[in-house]
Amino acid sequence: MYNENDRQYLQMMQENINRMASNSANCKTWAVTIAAGLLAIGTGVEKLNGWLLISILPILVFWYLDTFYLHLERGMRNRQKDFINKAKSLYNLSDNSSVQEKQLAESEYKDALYKFAPMPSDKDVSHKGVVSTADRFFSKSTAPFYGMLIAIVIIFLIVLNWSWIVGLFNCKG
Repeated sequence: MYNENDRQYLQMMQENINRMASNSANCKTWAVTIAAGLLAIGTGVEKLNGWLLISILPILVFWYLDTFYLHLERGMRNRQKDFINKAKSLYNLSDNSSVQEKQLAESEYKDALYKFAPMPSDKDVSHKGVVSTADRFFSKSTAPFYGMLIAIVIIFLIVLNWSWIVGLFNCKG
């Protein structure tokens, strides 16, 4: 059903989708590595306990990057599905189809064949070509992971400063 151009296009799209998924996984790996390194430094030096909060910054940066790559991956999948649908509609035309239907299907197919940019879905918010990643910021694949990392940093901060926190509440004035 598909010709060689179709296969090559779909292969290139799949390679990009795989690269976006790999970048997303790398964001998680780097976020854990950097947060663990900053926690190790912060717990090793007594006067840096308050500076443990700085480890939240790279977590937030990698959280954003992760959602951005997930957004691009979804857009590439949408583009791939769109191309497959247009190719199917072209190849499934019957001999009874009108010349106009055939020309329209062929025009849409050729147009889709040369588009390679991510395609936002209907529910994406688009403003002048910039699509928001806000809907993915709290997705099932990112929020629990990065939320847990931030919670671990806060728990470390509380544990390391426990005597100071208790001292605040035991102050008799």
